[in-house]
Amino acid sequence: MPVLAAAPAFLSSLNALPTVAAVAALCVAVVAEIVLVPAVLLPGGTVTLLAGALIGAGRPALAVAVPVIVAVLAGDQLAFFSGAAVTGWWRRRRPERAEREQPAARRGRTAAWLTASMPSLAGGAGMRYRSFAARILAMRVPWLAAALCAGTLAAHSLARIGHVAGIAGLVASGVVLSALLVAHRRPGAVRAVARRTMTIMRRLSTTIV
Repeated sequence: MPVLAAAPAFLSSLNALPTVAAVAALCVAVVAEIVLVPAVLLPGGTVTLLAGALIGAGRPALAVAVPVIVAVLAGDQLAFFSGAAVTGWWRRRRPERAEREQPAARRGRTAAWLTASMPSLAGGAGMRYRSFAARILAMRVPWLAAALCAGTLAAHSLARIGHVAGIAGLVASGVVLSALLVAHRRPGAVRAVARRTMTIMRRLSTTIV
């Protein structure tokens, strides 16, 4: 959790910089966070909250938000292609294992959306770029709006928000990865849980009506 721990100090440093330099530092930091933290759902949250806090501290909203949004979207693409490059290199070294792998895009729509939310893993899993790009854009638009607004409204308590958001993101990512592994290894168990959930929901809806 080093990024979260350094968030308050990083924000203080940004406040001492001109807007152009501060925004440039945020853009570099958010791309690094997205590329270097592969197993987190929609990575980049900590730096995006910092960008919102910078707006809340009085910096021009468009001058901060637009470059950061572009950097987040560019970071997603870079992470995707980096993951694909690493997997391609590994498959060339271990072709016998690569032949036994099943592309993530064929494991169902839910798995595809969850995989797309982790750009590096999406590229490494062999997801088609068009499928990834459409899904990540659909998820990023509301996510960016929420993160920037949250940072703006809570600029003075950013440290607490950053810790909570980061911990929640890591926990959610762990749950999602565990669910994907279970779905891959025991599809029958997943279908049974889904059927039970649907039965409970039908009973609840019948009781409410």
